[in-house]
Amino acid sequence: MQYLEAGADVIISSSYQATIPGFLARGMTLEEAEDLLRTSVKLALEARDEFWKSTLRKSKPAYNRALVAASIGSYGAYLADGSEYSGSYGADITTDKLKDFHRRRLQVLAGAGPDLIAFEAIPNKMEAQALVELLEEENIQVPSWVCFSSVDGKHLCSGESFADCLQILNASEKVAIVGVNCTPPQFIEGIICEFRKQTKKAIAVYPNSGEVWDGRAKRWLKAECLGHKSFDALAKKWHEAGASLIGGCCRTTPSTIRAVSKILKGRMGH
Repeated sequence: MQYLEAGADVIISSSYQATIPGFLARGMTLEEAEDLLRTSVKLALEARDEFWKSTLRKSKPAYNRALVAASIGSYGAYLADGSEYSGSYGADITTDKLKDFHRRRLQVLAGAGPDLIAFEAIPNKMEAQALVELLEEENIQVPSWVCFSSVDGKHLCSGESFADCLQILNASEKVAIVGVNCTPPQFIEGIICEFRKQTKKAIAVYPNSGEVWDGRAKRWLKAECLGHKSFDALAKKWHEAGASLIGGCCRTTPSTIRAVSKILKGRMGH
């Protein structure tokens, strides 16, 4: 609700790291695991609908009716071993194994009534291929976006090229939007320019705050990379560079979205 009040046009379900195998490992039944996935979408839909009803009661709504995206994180996010930032899943992982991993979660989330499916922080080409094939095999009718993650601004986390991965996504009519998330903000403008050369699909960018996660100390380190430019000022540049969907990932807040919304839409106080 706070993100909607801040001016968000898309809110994402809290299912990024939620997986059926993960829930089963915690002792839940299959039914309980699937219900939790559905609930993540239901909560977002309820917040959106409640907020929209309250907005319509005002004489001149200052908001759009937001869309709800069901989040599906990478296989690496389930492993929780850092491989979502390296793309290194091991020699025994294949495209078919990745499809089997994602299949039931995709079915459940797509059936929960979201407006969009958000595949987030995809770190390698194999997983992108698996997701495109899965969307076709399951004949998913909900529009999808696929966002990659990058640590250098020039390649996926795996070191593979954006061009090779975008070629896979460009061939899919099920994928409506491509982009990057959970990537340092200083790389975003360059990535947008590269994507515009490689795709005609809409481009989404929602980087993290710029802070760096210290895995040993288990804490976030202050961002030094933004210089004197604020996140919202950078967002304006991202829009000018060609991004259609702009937001924030790790360590961004409703205040971040309010500032971005204000600078891109001129919404004073909304």
